[in-house]
Amino acid sequence: MKGLYIHIPFCVKKCEYCDFVSFAGCESRFPEYIDVLINEMEEYRGAEINTVFIGGGTPSLLIPELINRLCTEVKDNFKLAPEYEWTIEANPGTVTDLKIQTMLRGGINRVSLGVQSFNDTELNAAGRIHDSKTAYETVIKLYKAGFENISIDLMESLPYQTAESFKQTLETAVSLPIKHISVYSLIIEEGTPIKKKYDEGIYKMPDEDSDRALYHYTKRFLSEHGFNRYEISNYANPGYESRHNLKYWDCDEYIGIGVAAASYIDGRRFSNTTSLGQYLSRSFRSGECEKLTSEDMMGEFMMLGLRKTSGVSAAEFERRFGKPMESIYGTQLERFTRIGAMEYTGGYYRLTDRGLDVANAVMCEFM
Repeated sequence: MKGLYIHIPFCVKKCEYCDFVSFAGCESRFPEYIDVLINEMEEYRGAEINTVFIGGGTPSLLIPELINRLCTEVKDNFKLAPEYEWTIEANPGTVTDLKIQTMLRGGINRVSLGVQSFNDTELNAAGRIHDSKTAYETVIKLYKAGFENISIDLMESLPYQTAESFKQTLETAVSLPIKHISVYSLIIEEGTPIKKKYDEGIYKMPDEDSDRALYHYTKRFLSEHGFNRYEISNYANPGYESRHNLKYWDCDEYIGIGVAAASYIDGRRFSNTTSLGQYLSRSFRSGECEKLTSEDMMGEFMMLGLRKTSGVSAAEFERRFGKPMESIYGTQLERFTRIGAMEYTGGYYRLTDRGLDVANAVMCEFM
């Protein structure tokens, strides 16, 4: 079955580091946007799906009536598998009791909360609209209301962050009733306010050795508290891995609805326009459509699959492409195994801890 991604591109304000397609101060356009989303959904009426991910932007910025309408239309337009995973991204500063109840009634069963840090100085520097107390209380509120499957996002290398302050954030995180943690390193993107401050020397990035030390500490600490790393940046209690995100890493098909949303169907990859005005005029597509060759698909299967700590299945590769993995990538597999960056176990090629440290360089060799 396919996955369904729905993009809600609205925020209270842009975070200092954000270069995603999102828009602030557009509250008056929310109802119109939901109307157009529903119109686009009708193109895929009847598709069978088993994961839904409402991302953003800040989907929890929508008022309860619009959340309810969106959930109703998803269930009306798609064939939702009985054992589905349905995630909504949320910002702690926009979650209310009524919204939580609306999400639950609508069928949403997983919340991904953008916490980033439990340190107020770091949150303020990153331009987040919430403080650490609100983030903490929002997790408790979601859990008490009935959400068993709660994920939080955290960020390393934020301005003013120290190794000690990040360790305190991790300690707070594992004290909460959550099942999943994503830990991302801050990436300084061109054109963002935070990039300007780094260029001016207002903020400084940690050196590479410090960053790697913290990365390895995070893995050890979270493992000790029941969160196993199953992908480079993602940790979960057993059975609570993000089923939707695994579709991307497994090269499974997905439908993208909304501004800038991407789809992968029948070996074709295409994206929607990044222009809010064009999208609202019901001109959805960006005009670009890529038909992947067999070589493209094999390369992506390897590159994305190696992000998972379980690695890539040699049997699944041969099932999909009709050729043994070794006949295509024998040179790379032998070389990386020989130098200790990769290992073969139980029918899977996977990156070792050493390989994960240089994952980007390794994965590029398969494209």
